[in-house]
Amino acid sequence: MLTYILIGVAVGFVLLLCFCLAIANFSFDNYNEKLQQLDGVKNSYNITTRDYVAAINHKYFKDTLRLASCPKYYDNYSKKTISLSAETMFSNGLASLSIVSHELGHARQDATGDKLQKHWQLRKVGRIIGRLFLPLILIGIILSVLNVFEVLNHLAVLIVGGVCLGLGVLIFFFAIILKYKEIKIEREASDFAIEYLSEILTENEIKTCKEFLKSARLTYWASLIKVLFGWTFLTKKEKMFY
Repeated sequence: MLTYILIGVAVGFVLLLCFCLAIANFSFDNYNEKLQQLDGVKNSYNITTRDYVAAINHKYFKDTLRLASCPKYYDNYSKKTISLSAETMFSNGLASLSIVSHELGHARQDATGDKLQKHWQLRKVGRIIGRLFLPLILIGIILSVLNVFEVLNHLAVLIVGGVCLGLGVLIFFFAIILKYKEIKIEREASDFAIEYLSEILTENEIKTCKEFLKSARLTYWASLIKVLFGWTFLTKKEKMFY
């Protein structure tokens, strides 16, 4: 009976894993598809993202935000600076407008609270300790195996191996928690983005932008899933902290 239960659990886990990885892959493909589609759809206000940023910056941020250039697909917000690629900056497509509005949402988070700054600081810590993850896990496994086969049959070896494995697991869970918190931050930024877009777009355009931003947010869930199941080697390697 126990054997059948274990087999059932194993099969259930494999099915869950396949389902989650399928969703993760779909999320990235769906986002890229929507990005290509909507970037060719001009907004009814006929405003470029650059002019839009200038207008929102003047109205809500008293012209304190800076605009900078960045490579394609690397649009971001950091330290009162919104970096946009040339393709995004001079576009009047709904996708580009949604992207820059989302970054303005991050600017609002930065201006009204410290959650974004704290998240960035924790991510920096994660990047440092993340380098120790694999060495700690490998050392822990090797020492544990050597102890089991009595090659190094010492209590100290067992303790060190257990500590290394424990620290590795803690780093792993820290990465998962940080990615989950990031999803919440991204969702709030998207909500702020819709508030800004509502000032110039029609209801149908707002609905379209909401769907696009939702598809973008799903890629963060996909990233979390890939990190969560990265140890199975059934998915592309995903950085724990980035």
